[in-house]
Amino acid sequence: MDVDTKMMGDQVRFQTTRWNLVKAARDMEALNSLISIYWKPLYFFVRRQGLDNETSKDIVQGFLTRLLERQSLLKADPARGRFRTFLLAALTNFIKDWQKTGERKKRSGGNQILALDFAKGEREYARHVGSGETPESALNRAWARSLWERSLNEVQAEPAELKAFKLYCEERDYRDIARATGMSESAVNSALRRVKARLKNIVIDHIRETVSSEEELRAELAEFKMLLSWRDMSRRPA
Repeated sequence: MDVDTKMMGDQVRFQTTRWNLVKAARDMEALNSLISIYWKPLYFFVRRQGLDNETSKDIVQGFLTRLLERQSLLKADPARGRFRTFLLAALTNFIKDWQKTGERKKRSGGNQILALDFAKGEREYARHVGSGETPESALNRAWARSLWERSLNEVQAEPAELKAFKLYCEERDYRDIARATGMSESAVNSALRRVKARLKNIVIDHIRETVSSEEELRAELAEFKMLLSWRDMSRRPA
């Protein structure tokens, strides 16, 4: 069963898209939401440039700090393409400047935007990124996985419903799920419909925040589904 059918459903209704989250980057909550999804993809990209983990930490933290200090997110132009393209171009330029000057902006408590768990990021990098994978591929797959984990964490449901959905993603049948959760099979069916509907809306809302047209929304959603593997989907965030 593919990602379309199992998680997102066969039909997706698209509402008017917006660029709110990027343009609201002065708001710390909005900025944190963006960074929580994008920092690991950026870190994976830097690591795939052949840089060690300590150097990569400094580059990503320095890059994100500069985005905040210079309000660079406000310069993002949706007419020029998707948000990931903007971030990738900005990060590439940042790395070039860093390499030219030898500058190493150390992370400091006063400048940190988020308490980024680079130790966990490095473990995930070692687990998920292949030795021959390109930096762009590593970034894109990490984006899909980060978006999935963020969306899962935002789903509001009863613990038994979330457990049922986790087992469903692991390809367990309704009888096993009912036995593991204490629900009837009909209750499992209803719970899964509710969780999938909520999760679908959360994923679409996150994607909608960084696109500027219905066409881009469809393209990003299609790429998200293509990039996300069942191994990623069946693992609950740690």
